Amino acid sequence: MMKIRWSKYINAYPQKDSVILFHSVSRCVNKISKEDYEMINNVLAGTKPTDDIKKVISELYVDKCIVKEDEVEGEMFKEARKSRDYSGECAAYFIPTFTCNFRCPYCIVDSTEHGTENKKLTDEEVITMAKWLKQYVIKNNLKKLTIELFGGEPLVGFKQDILFLKELHSLEEQGIELEFNMISNCYLLTEEKVDALIECGLKSIQCTIDGPKEIHDKRRILASGKGSYDKIIENIAMLENKSVSLVIRINIDRDNAPYISGLLDELGERGFAKIASIGIAPVDPPVADSNISGHTLETMQYLETIYKALRRNNFRFKMWETFCGHGVEHFFVICPDGKLYNCPSFAGMKGYEVGNIYEGGFFEDRPKVHEIPDKCYECSLVGVCSGGCYFTKTVHHLNDDYCLEVTHSEMIKQYISNMYGD
Repeated sequence: MMKIRWSKYINAYPQKDSVILFHSVSRCVNKISKEDYEMINNVLAGTKPTDDIKKVISELYVDKCIVKEDEVEGEMFKEARKSRDYSGECAAYFIPTFTCNFRCPYCIVDSTEHGTENKKLTDEEVITMAKWLKQYVIKNNLKKLTIELFGGEPLVGFKQDILFLKELHSLEEQGIELEFNMISNCYLLTEEKVDALIECGLKSIQCTIDGPKEIHDKRRILASGKGSYDKIIENIAMLENKSVSLVIRINIDRDNAPYISGLLDELGERGFAKIASIGIAPVDPPVADSNISGHTLETMQYLETIYKALRRNNFRFKMWETFCGHGVEHFFVICPDGKLYNCPSFAGMKGYEVGNIYEGGFFEDRPKVHEIPDKCYECSLVGVCSGGCYFTKTVHHLNDDYCLEVTHSEMIKQYISNMYGD
């Protein structure tokens, strides 16, 4: 029998009677008995395998959970990063305005210097942007276009959103698949606006709720200083009878983490498990010296109760990761002034432009996938981390010691254990 070992990208999560194996690069999940797991470890240490264990090992080998001892796995992850350029898909964030009706303390966009907060796009400008994007998709022979309406607050630019989406529909005549989504605080959401967006093809809305009313209203603050919880709950409850998916994002840090399980129970009692999936996301600090951060041991200690509350209330939930699209060729952001950026977090920041629609599109020297430290290729979680958020590392001038291993380890452990566990 050839010499084999566990893949360096395998993460094992023991349960009551089983072990869940998660491959962070391929995203493959296997569940085996604790007895089989122990026997496989014995085989890898030199014990002769039984026929039954040979079969289990063969299945895990096919899924690359077990590899040859001399396998060079770093190349596997490099190829996974590059492969997104060849998927035939384009994902573009459209920012109709940087203006927002909220003043959230951890807002990334609010911490950038874009200088176009009050710019209102004319119909002609919106159409120009849509035409450029259509030409880009056709020129690159892409098969699918996904649009994320973003901001600021995209509903402040509702008229521009509708015009932009309508202009893109002619791509369907050429066999190109369209998917439209929106990331919104949902305070300005009305039934009339929802219906108009759905008619344009909107598939999903992501909305943020950061705790029960008394906690949320201290974090998701209107420009007037008032809270937003009651209005948001009222607005998203309306989506129950609408043909659009709802994603509730919950940003967590050490201040609000103790209250999130209570929020989930409240949302469950209101019936939101029928219409919403949940995304738990540790907050990145908006500035380097900020105390607002979800990447702390104090925050992580509440994850088990949070994920138990997700299961208890029968919520669907999403996996948190920092393997983003930065530097992927067909992933970019369109800003109100026509400038293009590789990532929505950089949108509007001077010196980070990678193109301009009014100057022919992307610059020739547009940066590609950002480099990550060599040591990251040895980490079992690199497939979901990818070296961490490039925006955070760059803007905060952090060095290669920057690492979110503690956060990723606990976040993935709780996600996998509660999604697939006993």
